[in-house]
Amino acid sequence: MRSRFSLPVSGAILFIFLLVFPAAAQVTAKEAWRDLRGQARDLGVMIASQSVTDYGTSLVAQNVRFFAQDDPAAVVIEMPELRVEPRGDAVALIPSPQFTIRGQPAPNDTFVISVTHSGEILLALTDDRIALDLVFGQVSATLTEATRAGQRQDASFQVMFDGFNGSARVEREGSVDVALESRTTRYAFAFQDSAGDQRADARIDGLRFDLAGAEWDMLSDEVGSLRAAFDAGFFARLMMSTAASSGRSTQTLDGAQIAVNSTGGGSDFVLDISQGAVSLEASASAVELSGRMAPYSGSGRLDEIGLRAGAPLLATAQDARFFYGVNFTGLSLSPEMMAMMGATDLGTEPITLIADVSALGRLTQDLGPEFGQGSAPPLDLTTVSLDRLEASIGGAQLTGGGAFAFLGGMLASMDAPVPNGTGDFVFELIGGDALLTRLGAMGLIPPEQQFVARMMMNGLGRPIGDDQLRSEVAIRPGGVVSVNGAPLPF
Repeated sequence: MRSRFSLPVSGAILFIFLLVFPAAAQVTAKEAWRDLRGQARDLGVMIASQSVTDYGTSLVAQNVRFFAQDDPAAVVIEMPELRVEPRGDAVALIPSPQFTIRGQPAPNDTFVISVTHSGEILLALTDDRIALDLVFGQVSATLTEATRAGQRQDASFQVMFDGFNGSARVEREGSVDVALESRTTRYAFAFQDSAGDQRADARIDGLRFDLAGAEWDMLSDEVGSLRAAFDAGFFARLMMSTAASSGRSTQTLDGAQIAVNSTGGGSDFVLDISQGAVSLEASASAVELSGRMAPYSGSGRLDEIGLRAGAPLLATAQDARFFYGVNFTGLSLSPEMMAMMGATDLGTEPITLIADVSALGRLTQDLGPEFGQGSAPPLDLTTVSLDRLEASIGGAQLTGGGAFAFLGGMLASMDAPVPNGTGDFVFELIGGDALLTRLGAMGLIPPEQQFVARMMMNGLGRPIGDDQLRSEVAIRPGGVVSVNGAPLPF
């Protein structure tokens, strides 16, 4: 049942209206109410009311109930009244300021949610277009009752949206444009399980959701539908962002209480599907975590965390780009956390890891229901590149980059013991010897392992400065590998 109410609960009513409201440019309140009930019934949704008062310019239905015809007890939306007001080419739907949602997901399981709001839903529909606007100052949903297996549950849940607004435009030809935003979003929950009390609360500022697309009606499960959709101009773009967030949670695990606090700066998520490819980019800044599990406590901060990925979705004659990247920038741990790991002498110096890899290649099959089912591999690569590598910890820094080109493509090397091709990579390590010395002094690396590590570093690296090594790795056809001009194995 959770997926039905993952949006603000009044959204459940909104989408019922969106599906069943009559597609007419102008209707009277009485006609709108009549057609709403009739078309809802055709879709298996019953709308019952105790009485209806028609004021001419508006209509008010009292004690309204929405429920599914084939399972009347599964979910029931009950409101004291529903007001319907024609406004030019649009119709305003104004639910009661407070209403309830009752559900019975299983014979002996029930829940009751109370919803309060201060807003209305505006709909303007034609044969070719749906225009919807949500104008809400506040929306909140509170779990007021829950039972499982006939037993009342000691559980609570509440979500609140301040400054909640949204809009949706849907065209018959397949384009979609949806925007939702909430100035402040808060939620809190608490429940008990076999381990003990579990509870959490959080706040999100500046939550924004945008969805846009075209030619969505071209998609189907048929072979070749994805290519046909892209040829027709299909695209989809999902964007989500926040300005700031914070949260607290406590849970009991094996009799011990764990408390975690978190804060975060801005975050962004963008998923783009267009021109035969998909790309994803996500990032969050100023992430801080602190926690306590007696007798331990500690905290950490991350300046930025990010993820990037992309790939083609269609088979092509020419090479396309694949890419993947992650970054953890400025990770610092409190002295308590460093002490727990036995690394107090490293202090609180930040740790950074940035890695970006990419490849040129092509799919041999379009993504779809039969992808990967043929006798031939669905993917062939021409080159693989390490575009950026940067890692720093304890004063040491490792950087690198380079590329490898397959001779005849990756598929030509499938049966070879090593990939056949040409590649050149350069790596530099600064401060590696000093880091080994510090780790040895802390007892984290025993002397014999330090000796092996130094031998490997000096064997693979050429000194170019004070505690600075460079490794130039060359890969040649036939699996020949050399480092700084010396062939491997040494």
